[in-house]
Amino acid sequence: MSISKVTSEAPNSRPQYQCFEYVSYDLEGHTLRLQYRLTGSSDPDLTFCEVLGLPTSLPAPSLSDPLTHALLRACLFSFGVSYYKAALPPEMKGPKISLEEAQFWNLLYSEGMGEFYFRNGLPIPDQIGFEALVDASLPVQQDHPNPTPHPQRALVLIGGGKDSGLVAEIAQHSGIESEALSLGDSPWMESSSQASHLKLHRISRQIDPQLLALNAKGAWNGHVPISACIAAIAVLVAHAGGFTDVLVGNERGADDANVEWNGRSINHQWSKSSLFEGRFQAWCDQHAVGAPRYASLLRPLSEIRIAAAFAQCKNQHPAFTSCNRNFRLNPLERPSRWCGRCAKCTFVALILSPHLSDQELQTIFGMPVLSQDHNAQHLEALLGLSDVKPWDCVGTAKECWLSLLQLQQQGRLPEALSDLAARAPTEYTGSGLTKAWEEEWALRPSPLLSSQWHHCLHAYLESH
Repeated sequence: MSISKVTSEAPNSRPQYQCFEYVSYDLEGHTLRLQYRLTGSSDPDLTFCEVLGLPTSLPAPSLSDPLTHALLRACLFSFGVSYYKAALPPEMKGPKISLEEAQFWNLLYSEGMGEFYFRNGLPIPDQIGFEALVDASLPVQQDHPNPTPHPQRALVLIGGGKDSGLVAEIAQHSGIESEALSLGDSPWMESSSQASHLKLHRISRQIDPQLLALNAKGAWNGHVPISACIAAIAVLVAHAGGFTDVLVGNERGADDANVEWNGRSINHQWSKSSLFEGRFQAWCDQHAVGAPRYASLLRPLSEIRIAAAFAQCKNQHPAFTSCNRNFRLNPLERPSRWCGRCAKCTFVALILSPHLSDQELQTIFGMPVLSQDHNAQHLEALLGLSDVKPWDCVGTAKECWLSLLQLQQQGRLPEALSDLAARAPTEYTGSGLTKAWEEEWALRPSPLLSSQWHHCLHAYLESH
């Protein structure tokens, strides 16, 4: 199996440092500065500062609150992954943590970085270096004064796509006071939250320019578990704002690996998986007692059921996009809405097609995505006909096959895809299609989601 490289410079051009240091977090009002340092090289030490602007539309976190400090430390460790990966130093320095906490951060920097290691041809380390920060005298559970009880309020993470748009709709119909939060300033985040009549709060992010310069010179680079970073800072913002819940839109198919490699499952969506969600909930239960509950409202659902529900959200249709090119750092590289040429565009068109008319699809995408020749390779990869599942947040091969075959059964399959449909696994043909569709249609309760939000999800689906 070939490994697609994410860097092109020669290895000797990469920075060589011995130690990565978590220097500090500094909070001044709504401005959070996270500082890191690379040391132990013949080159000068490098000190980085990432700046996050917390929403001024909500109260600033209180530094007199011990829970705030626990969450700030989570932000320091989670956002640090972007700077650590530039040199992959073998040693670490930073604030003292318990053994259990070290195990959590080791997991994030190893399995959570699986795609990064795989695509750079590097072995996934079992230990990163967090054990050097362990203070055995620290208790497993960090006790904080009981927080002031708040009435239930939900903060919905908005990414501008169909999944978070559906979560916004469910929250808005739940009867529970809900607002929205985004990392970044994409207009699609604004339009999606407006479509559900949720007030949107924004977090801004400034990556240290030194990191971008290192990347340009050939530093180790690639995918990081960004959803883990967003989880940490979202819970911090939610706590400061008096929210009780942070809701995300990660479906059960996010557990599906892209490839098996050297006995390890490599998952582009690791920080959207139920494994991460459960481990992060456990971290909060031990080290951020009383923090807002982070959970995925869509975990019981398949992509097929999500697509069917989103198809009924007509107000969201003009307001969303799932094409990741909209979120590139360079605004000149962003399409007007859909590029129509990537695996993500192809997947979203495929999963929605059985549930929307051809005219509705044309209105949303502005082009016949599935029948375009340049997307044939993406379709094959989505259907599991290539070695590696696309490196994107897409559904399982089963969900894609069922959507394709459902289109065929409806008599709406583009002629260019008829040969592809003929390669369908036999278990999805004939009566097998109905059985498999029913399996994906069914809800599977998630132990990570409260009974109340399970009820809200069921009630919404039954009424829509």
